[in-house]
Amino acid sequence: MNIANKALVSFCILLLIFILSACKQTEQSHENINTKNEQSHENTILENEQHNISYSFKNPNTGQEFNIIHAYLLYEDYFATVKDNPDESHYKLYQQGIIKPIYKACFKDAEHPVNPLEWTPKESDFDSIEKQIESMNKDHLNEVFEESLVKSSDILSSDKKTTVCIFPKNEILPSDMMTIGSGKIIVSYSKFDNSYKPGISHEYHHSVWIRKHYTENYFLTGLDHFILEGQALMFETLVYPDLNNTHYVVDERFNKEYWSRIEPYLERVAPREITEMIIGGFNGLPYAYGYSEGYKMVRSYLNMHPNMTVEEWTSKNSEEIFKEGNFRANYE
Repeated sequence: MNIANKALVSFCILLLIFILSACKQTEQSHENINTKNEQSHENTILENEQHNISYSFKNPNTGQEFNIIHAYLLYEDYFATVKDNPDESHYKLYQQGIIKPIYKACFKDAEHPVNPLEWTPKESDFDSIEKQIESMNKDHLNEVFEESLVKSSDILSSDKKTTVCIFPKNEILPSDMMTIGSGKIIVSYSKFDNSYKPGISHEYHHSVWIRKHYTENYFLTGLDHFILEGQALMFETLVYPDLNNTHYVVDERFNKEYWSRIEPYLERVAPREITEMIIGGFNGLPYAYGYSEGYKMVRSYLNMHPNMTVEEWTSKNSEEIFKEGNFRANYE
């Protein structure tokens, strides 16, 4: 084969490689475009669903941002999907229909992800949940939560958007309201009453504390938990002086027998035992014992530091509040 033929063959080979490469790139380009289009379509669906179930507003005095996600409004379609697809996994359908549209707003990056992600309602409970949802008034809930969040942020601000996600009552969440991270509050709705207003202010305080003071290396002791609940309960009294929950949970007695049961845990990290002490009703402790003692600890401290701002006492560590409030003297 002469040089000209060799050159022609080489050229043809190069041309073929180029054509095949171009075809492959075109094919990949089409695949990428299709993937992007699918993702864009999926994101649009999620955004539309979130738009239909969300209510956003700002504090008119500070500009701080808030968002309320009415997650319960997704359940009607979820129930219908379950009935139309009897062979599909309820868990899978729940993740697709309920969790996925709200995951970013309600759960992503939460520091304490205790949430209904793993909960799937039983089909036998669908009717009762539907009745519960029918009783929920979206506009009224927006009004109530907006009032509480604006009042709360007027007293203690944050640079983080706060999102409140409302679910039907379920068996996974240990309480009607809980903070799972900075700017992330979960409401397990049962039946509306006036406790929702101070309750949101309570959880808002937890949310701001996490934003400003919590780190990955922060291990909460029993005393930390008591003080944090006491601070949040104290915050309620500032936001709602006549509507807070202190009259439900605060026991003015200083019972030495009860104190002897919790004192060994003040400097320990024991999540289950401490949670039981906070909630009360376990091991002979009265209801809401930890809330009550925590509130009295914070009150003792503030009685001795009456000019301290909310920002200042929120930033104090639990040891300072406990010792400088001379709380232990009540049990000597």
